[in-house]
Amino acid sequence: MKFPFFISYTLLFAVRAFAQAPQLGTNIENEFTVTTVPDKWKNESAVIIGQKTEYLFTRLSSGRNYSTVVRIREYIHKRIKLQDKNALEKFSAFNYVTMGKDGSAEYKIIKPGGKEEAVDMKTAVEDEKEIDPIYKPIFFSLNIKSQKIAIPNLEVGDIIDYTLKSTIDWDMKLEGIGFKPFIFTLTNSYPTLYQQYRFTMVNGMKVQYRNYNGAPNLRFDPKASVYGDKESFLSYYFLDRDREKTTDVRWNYELRTAPSVKFRVILLADNDPSSKGLGEATVDRAGLNPDDVYKRYVGAAGYVTPTVTSLVAYTTQYISKKKEEGSLKTDDDLIRESYYCLRKVFLEMYYKGPVHSDLEKYMTGKKLYKKILAEEKKNGPDKEEREDEIRIGGVTFATALRMCLSSQNIPAELQVYVPRSLGSWRDAIFMDELDFVVKVKSKRKYYFLEPFNNFDAFGTPYQYLEGAEGYSIGYDQANRYYRATIPATTLNDNLQKQDYSISFNDGMDIVKAERISSYLGDEKASLIGNANLDRSYLNYDFAKYYVEPSSDKGKKKKGNDEPVIATSDATKYDDPDKEEHIKARRDIFEKSLKEELDVDKYEDFELLKDGRYGDTALLQYKEKFTLKKLMSKAGKNYIFEVGKLIGDQIKLGQSELAGRQVEIWIPHARTIENNVSVRIPQGYTVEGLQDLNMNIDNESGSFISSAKVVPRDSVGDNDKLLISAKKIYKKNWQKKEGQ
Repeated sequence: MKFPFFISYTLLFAVRAFAQAPQLGTNIENEFTVTTVPDKWKNESAVIIGQKTEYLFTRLSSGRNYSTVVRIREYIHKRIKLQDKNALEKFSAFNYVTMGKDGSAEYKIIKPGGKEEAVDMKTAVEDEKEIDPIYKPIFFSLNIKSQKIAIPNLEVGDIIDYTLKSTIDWDMKLEGIGFKPFIFTLTNSYPTLYQQYRFTMVNGMKVQYRNYNGAPNLRFDPKASVYGDKESFLSYYFLDRDREKTTDVRWNYELRTAPSVKFRVILLADNDPSSKGLGEATVDRAGLNPDDVYKRYVGAAGYVTPTVTSLVAYTTQYISKKKEEGSLKTDDDLIRESYYCLRKVFLEMYYKGPVHSDLEKYMTGKKLYKKILAEEKKNGPDKEEREDEIRIGGVTFATALRMCLSSQNIPAELQVYVPRSLGSWRDAIFMDELDFVVKVKSKRKYYFLEPFNNFDAFGTPYQYLEGAEGYSIGYDQANRYYRATIPATTLNDNLQKQDYSISFNDGMDIVKAERISSYLGDEKASLIGNANLDRSYLNYDFAKYYVEPSSDKGKKKKGNDEPVIATSDATKYDDPDKEEHIKARRDIFEKSLKEELDVDKYEDFELLKDGRYGDTALLQYKEKFTLKKLMSKAGKNYIFEVGKLIGDQIKLGQSELAGRQVEIWIPHARTIENNVSVRIPQGYTVEGLQDLNMNIDNESGSFISSAKVVPRDSVGDNDKLLISAKKIYKKNWQKKEGQ
């Protein structure tokens, strides 16, 4: 195809010396004029007739030379036919985002007879809610407020047609020369007749592209490209037609199963010979080069800063003291306590050391620090940071932990990986897809350690690390790296357990309940922050990992030698808002329980284990409450709906059992256990126990439940009904043909 390109270039060069950048949205394809849909989609709620997304990458000039800014223009056109009342409700509001000062939106309704009604976009208002996926652009950026406008007078048979225009200025000094990657699937929640994605870039750029799971190939468009002697604009696109809607498949990672694409535009260096060519730009379909990955990430655990030095000095002193006392005997002890002591020092820096912004400056570097200050100013001083968002920087953590362990002759490596949801290592083409953890080997096992927040425990598993592929980088010699996979967790590593103690009031119409909830591994991730809102753990941390400073350490020094950590009252933390935090915690758990059960009165919450220490790090708390509507009278008998305490069980439909089209991706192996102890009132017996005994077991999982009555064992006690139910997921992945 290069020969036609050369001819086209010659003809255009004769007409003009300078190429003019193409205008987006000037060409409307015939596919957008369609008003009917195929018979197979007549019963669908809505059908996407056409959608087109275009991007234009240009260099901004400053005098005779280019500036460091690349301007990215975005154009989105979408046309959707509404076919039932559900669609009228769904599209009764249009929420959208536009970026840049010249961002704009246009919206019209095409009636069945062909009449067009324009919507006045001036009445749109800002909307803080997350934008609906049907409207979200693939270049969507965070922290950009969306707009919302009501769409009146919609009728079945209407076609809605809207366009969005945005401008993003990308400063290469701040953001680098590799623009934001596009990673998305081609599936929509509605069937799609036609969709096109196109991007045009000035010469001196190249594109990385790869398609997956049947997505179309990238094509060069010579007709849409423009050539000149100073610069050219090369246009690429891919088309997709007749795409069925996506269905909400249980246990699925879409990027691993649905048609999807990844592409990214890269600005070539001025001294790169490819940047001078005005013909077809380079399309790079290669994967990641291990040498490049090593060069990019090897410094992540070797970046020594004053903050790292402070972290390492304190932790090393603490570990040496504990070794002398004889409390640290194995390398597992040394690794674990180094991790927890680093966490203590980091939290002390945050809560008792420099103010928040100063700490962020030390932890994240100047570039991100500027962004943080800008966001704080934009969002106002009242924005409160969540406890579980206070996390040490990855580079700071990796360097500090590696240096601490090195002083104990324990080597640590850097494990670079592709998150499980994005695919295998061979699927990755961007450095942006990668992340890293610290990999440490004791004599007993490997530990994979993430940069911690307030609540991460030593060796906490994360579902995105399950079987994640990548490379391990060693620091005992230069250029040492090798392929490695992070192992999956087991059914014993992730636990959700609830133990109920049940009794009844004299009127048999109120159930008195006490519940102890226990969580291990990734199962506690969504709960541990709220459970520890009272911040009592800080006092424990500060006292347990306290090291008495030597006589000159508390004194101020000049320049960069000034201590980061204040030593006054170092073992205590006084939270001025403690009572407010305790109340907030109670309200959170009360609200959560009321979403599960018909609660009459929520009486108490007590944190038993905070889930932050040791190898198992169990999170455990106790709640007291009363319930209604679990007891109902039937003549002289009472029916107790004990199944509601065990919770709903997943019910797989026939299509899931027999017609599954994709592999099964479960977050992790896990165990869910429920135990109920019911104090049987005097004079009553229990019937229907046989319905509660069940035992199903196969290679994928098991469900075991049992029920029995235990006679009273002391004077004044009652007989007890003991019910146990255990559900086990044995694997985190299985073929679709599996059990």
